[in-house]
Amino acid sequence: MKNDRVLNASVFTALIVLFVLVATDGKIPWFRSAHGTDWCEIHQVPLSTDEKCNSKLKRGGTFTMREREPKEGECPNTLVRVTLGAGVAEQAGIEIHAVEARAISETIRANAETEFPPTRRARVAPRMPGTVREVRATLGQQVEAGAPLAVLDSPEFGEAKSSYLQALVSLSRCQKTCEQEESLAAQNATNPRDLLAAKSALDEVRLTVKQGGEKLAALGLAEAQIAEIVAKQDTSPFLVMTAPFPGMVLEASAVLGEVAAPDRPLFTVADPERMWLSIDLQEADLSRIEPDQKVWFTLESFPGTRFPGKVVAVGGEMDDRTRTVRVTADVKNLKGVLRAKMFGRAEILVRSAEPKLVIPKSALQNDGDCNLVFVSTSANVFQARKVEVGAVYESGFEVIGGLTAGETVAGTGAFLLRTEVLRGQMGAG
Repeated sequence: MKNDRVLNASVFTALIVLFVLVATDGKIPWFRSAHGTDWCEIHQVPLSTDEKCNSKLKRGGTFTMREREPKEGECPNTLVRVTLGAGVAEQAGIEIHAVEARAISETIRANAETEFPPTRRARVAPRMPGTVREVRATLGQQVEAGAPLAVLDSPEFGEAKSSYLQALVSLSRCQKTCEQEESLAAQNATNPRDLLAAKSALDEVRLTVKQGGEKLAALGLAEAQIAEIVAKQDTSPFLVMTAPFPGMVLEASAVLGEVAAPDRPLFTVADPERMWLSIDLQEADLSRIEPDQKVWFTLESFPGTRFPGKVVAVGGEMDDRTRTVRVTADVKNLKGVLRAKMFGRAEILVRSAEPKLVIPKSALQNDGDCNLVFVSTSANVFQARKVEVGAVYESGFEVIGGLTAGETVAGTGAFLLRTEVLRGQMGAG
């Protein structure tokens, strides 16, 4: 009987031990591992990575584990490790990216609008009233400097030429009279007053000739054209309006038979070789802008084309409505396709390319206290780590502390890892 009791007790004890082993996945709860709580004694690997012992990983889930309690000043969630079950990362769409040093330049982007430079755009109006007799330039036409745009019938112009020619005739006559008086004076054969009067008349005529020539020059005539008027004794009233420089006719409003006046321009001519950009820049970016910085202008209507140029001026006044400052840049009009009032985007180079550690924007997460990334330490295992970021680029964030080149981080899908950390901040989830 005594032996039966001992046997029954042994069997009962064995059943209890077996039940405990099954309930704890083979772990003996009254033995404390030297490796801490994150350890599987049976397989001698961390529990957070053991898919055989960890029931959560066994079911294809996630397991979070805090390595230790945070010290003062430490971000608590940077001490958490997340382990995913087999296939979970692929199903969640988590992508892994290598942290690499890339040569990246710093630029500022802003809206911009094209316009013609003020010194290369001119409104052409007649210098004196007249009736349009001929129209020789049309809208969009390319013209050279001095090319005729229109011909006016201007009686006032004819009178100006006649007056100049008459002054030249008077000049010739007065010169001869003065020469005669000087010859007679040398022989004491004339009254000195006559010589003085002849010289005075010559000076007056010379002044009249000078004024007549200046008036013709003010009407846009070159010295060669004035000389031609003298050679041909031209007194016609036909005034030719010409282009001030090579360019394109942007506006042409001359109409045959219409009376033209100096206060009504008939043509607008602009040189399209270069264009100005009016860039609306935020106040916070002004300190980084300097003259001669490189600029590129892009348009949706010309994909893949970048128009190069440079900053030429920074405005001295802020728009009180948009709170922006106007920055002016000069760009090359490649193939002459740019027109005034085109709207696009300007990119200003504020710092040349330098090697920088860059992570994708999707890799950076914030738990409310710190900026975090999830470093892939091994297959399906991610360690939360605090990082310091610098400049923001189109391709990602500059990392200035917390990572080194060659490490790998979770990019797309990293927010799922952050969710797991915030949901199970303590213990083994």
